[in-house]
Amino acid sequence: MQEPSQKKVQSVINLFTQGLFQNALEEIEQIQSNFPNSVLLYNICGAIYTELEQFDLAVENFKKALVIKPDYADAFCNIGIAEQKKGDLDSAITSYKKSIKINPLHATAYFNIGVIYQARGDLETAINSYAKAIKIQPSYAAAYNNMGNAFITADRLEDAVHCFERAIDIKPDYDESHYNLGNALREKNDLDAAINSYKQAIKINPQYAEAYSNMGNALKSKGKLNEAIDSYRKALKIKPLFSEAYFNMGNSLKEKGEVNRAVECYKEATKIKPDYTVAYINAGNILLTLGKFKDAIDSYKQAIKIKPDYAEGYFSIGNAQRKMGELDAAIYSYKQAIKIKPNYADAYSNMGNEQQKKGEFEAAIYSYKKALAIMPNHAAAFYNMGLTLQKVGELGAAIDSYKQALVIEPNHAAAFYNMGLTQGKIGELEAAIHSYKQVLKIEPNHVAAKHLLASLSGTTTNSAPRDYVEGLFDHYASNFEHSLVEKLEYQTPRILAEMVFKNYSGASLGSVLDLGCGTGLAGLELKKFFDNLEGIDLSNSMLTKAREKNIYNKLIHTDILEYLAEADLDFDYFVSTDVFVYVGELSDVFGLIKSRNRRGGKLVFSTEHTEKEGFFLETSGRYSHSKQYIQRLCDKFDYKLSHFRKAELRKEKGNFLIGGLYSLEF
Repeated sequence: MQEPSQKKVQSVINLFTQGLFQNALEEIEQIQSNFPNSVLLYNICGAIYTELEQFDLAVENFKKALVIKPDYADAFCNIGIAEQKKGDLDSAITSYKKSIKINPLHATAYFNIGVIYQARGDLETAINSYAKAIKIQPSYAAAYNNMGNAFITADRLEDAVHCFERAIDIKPDYDESHYNLGNALREKNDLDAAINSYKQAIKINPQYAEAYSNMGNALKSKGKLNEAIDSYRKALKIKPLFSEAYFNMGNSLKEKGEVNRAVECYKEATKIKPDYTVAYINAGNILLTLGKFKDAIDSYKQAIKIKPDYAEGYFSIGNAQRKMGELDAAIYSYKQAIKIKPNYADAYSNMGNEQQKKGEFEAAIYSYKKALAIMPNHAAAFYNMGLTLQKVGELGAAIDSYKQALVIEPNHAAAFYNMGLTQGKIGELEAAIHSYKQVLKIEPNHVAAKHLLASLSGTTTNSAPRDYVEGLFDHYASNFEHSLVEKLEYQTPRILAEMVFKNYSGASLGSVLDLGCGTGLAGLELKKFFDNLEGIDLSNSMLTKAREKNIYNKLIHTDILEYLAEADLDFDYFVSTDVFVYVGELSDVFGLIKSRNRRGGKLVFSTEHTEKEGFFLETSGRYSHSKQYIQRLCDKFDYKLSHFRKAELRKEKGNFLIGGLYSLEF
């Protein structure tokens, strides 16, 4: 078996290493005319075709070499390389094993077997293959490097660090091993050491975009957001189409609070990598917090388009629809998430919240129970189930549910607060006081807890806090009318309207301001007798219900005193049904109406009545007023008390509340 001279072989190899493949093939063809059975030439020819990705021709040439020299281990190994690059991995493994059978010390064959098994996720086999390659060739830096990556995937970080350090000992300028060592150290949370490793990789290879990007990740983890962003920018300068760098920069900008710029980064990432699911999700999450609900939904839908079984995408769409008030659509989205992921506790819990808002209390409780069957420590599900049970009157069960939430989250202020409300309703006043005190330990400035604790402690304040009243009625809005009118026989709007119209002559009574109009129950009684009906209320949710009745000429979200002090007042009547029970001290109300209204008029209102002198904060958290107190205000601000009577306002705990109904002239 004759081979060409070393000089001729080297000439071909030089052309090959320079990438002059066609020139190399032409020279081989000339040499082969004199050396038709040259194993070396067939081997080099196969290697060239492998580089040209003409894998069948490559294998054909390697096999020709084997016909001449059947025990040519390198030829079998090279066949394996061609088959591996072609994607025929099983055949490649077979070829590598044939190489090893001929030459048990063929380190490259073991190394390449390791690469295939690592790609398949069979880390143990891959690590064993790299170890065999290293045993044969102790200075095999690439084998140490790959074995280190396999150890990272297997979460054996100490072993990974050792492998990369050995690779660097063997080859100090091995930029990839410095980079991978940085990755292992970052996984270990040894961030300073990781940053130093990335810097070494960049020092060796200044164009190492991935090293800049991962150094940015380490800097972000250290809270050095500006330095992290600068590192991502350097990565992008080197590699402008680096989607991961845009994504990571978006994460840092988001953490920095620059959310609009973060969204732009996520969008750039998806332009480069259209199937970047998590970038669409992150952009959607920011858009959701910005109140751009439709844009958020579009972003989530892109994620689902890429990954139709992405349950979290449907869940996020449901959250956006919930924020938009599209309850049915949100419930549908949560159901889609559950269909894909039947054990999705958060989806069941959130679906229960929307069912509760719709008044579908039985369905909501079922959803919470499903969430808790999947995740028994789901505090939010216990808490919201407590709210639902409270609404349907199952007060003991509601308290139990709040207690379960508190076992899981002992600092759940809202659970203590609502448990206090429920305990108060069933007369467990000492327990309610304890609950409100626990709220204030967790949140010392919780105004509602302060107010209700005062009510149970016998302390009378001047007024219920605005946040308390607003939150109370936002919470009750969806079920307010059903609860008051149908269950509690609420009659105040009708009775007050009868007082207004007692001497009605048929002409319009002019203009009326409904103070604390709520859902518009008083407006329904008043509208037909007035040319102009305006309403103000603290609760946006109550105003939404009032707008649905389409009876008011104007509705404004505001505080009563704020409005009376600042607005242009020009009304014939001021009407207030069950609103002063949350005000207490009425001096400012009387004074502002009298001093700022353009004309004389009438003030018609209801109170919870007390025979004691003055006004008092009751254990209910509402205020009662005596007739003597109202008369004193009339004397002070020059009102005439033209009508007063007591009446049954509504039921509470099975008995009617006694109210005072007043008509004043000014």
